[in-house]
Amino acid sequence: MTARNRRRGPSRLENFLVYAALAAALAFALLPLLWGLSTSLKAQIDVHKMPPVWIPSPPTFANYADAVFDVRFGRYLVNTLIVVFASLVLSTGLALHAAWATVRFRFAGREGILLVMWATIMVPGIAVIVPLYMASVDLGLYDTLASLVIVYSAWLVPTLVWLLRGFIAAIPYELEEAARIDGCSRIGAFWRVTMPLLRPGLLAAGVLVFVMVWNEFLIGYSLTLSDGNRMIQVGIYYFMTETGVEYGPLTAAAIASIAPIAVLYALLQRAFIQGLTGGAVKG
Repeated sequence: MTARNRRRGPSRLENFLVYAALAAALAFALLPLLWGLSTSLKAQIDVHKMPPVWIPSPPTFANYADAVFDVRFGRYLVNTLIVVFASLVLSTGLALHAAWATVRFRFAGREGILLVMWATIMVPGIAVIVPLYMASVDLGLYDTLASLVIVYSAWLVPTLVWLLRGFIAAIPYELEEAARIDGCSRIGAFWRVTMPLLRPGLLAAGVLVFVMVWNEFLIGYSLTLSDGNRMIQVGIYYFMTETGVEYGPLTAAAIASIAPIAVLYALLQRAFIQGLTGGAVKG
């Protein structure tokens, strides 16, 4: 084989197949969202029309008025924001110091602890939901936002530890040693020197926590009962009533719940991807 043949780029057929596969994947991902958006803009009489109508004529925003501007939706949104930000602070704070300890210190059982921590990520949530329910009842935390914050934080800490370890390992330890020579304590050197250099990793961790907690359903459904403590994804579920599914308000609420995640990811997409790939490469 000549050097010219080795340098030959992909053929037109290969390019076509690649773009066809990408187009199919994009359609597979976007069509449900587009159908949900279309349904949210339909009158109730048009929702069940056969053949289905993709473009509502005329579109109506009555479903959004019924769902999004309902006082319950506002309560679900506030509950979700409280749980997300509390889980973000607790899980990131714990994972940050745990990751720093596993990178900077050598102690017996370190690799085993990390392995067990990583193994917990593989356990499906459905396998532990009953013990979590029983524990929350026994501790008097059932149907409280505090139980959600504790469970979500425990769920996310192992992932965040492995994510942040890569960033901490990439920062030279000599920087912390220099700060200690200048009078800082060990933890003070970490806070004053290493922490400011971890901004890309912390940003990636923050977006990850926000997205995973915001979109979670099973834990939120199992550990809350009253309407006043439901999160937004659980609240949307209750548009499925005993008399039928209110598809218009249901899809309107679903589209509205997606909007904050979409805006956050659009604003921080580059930093999030750089953070994840940077931590993976450096770890």
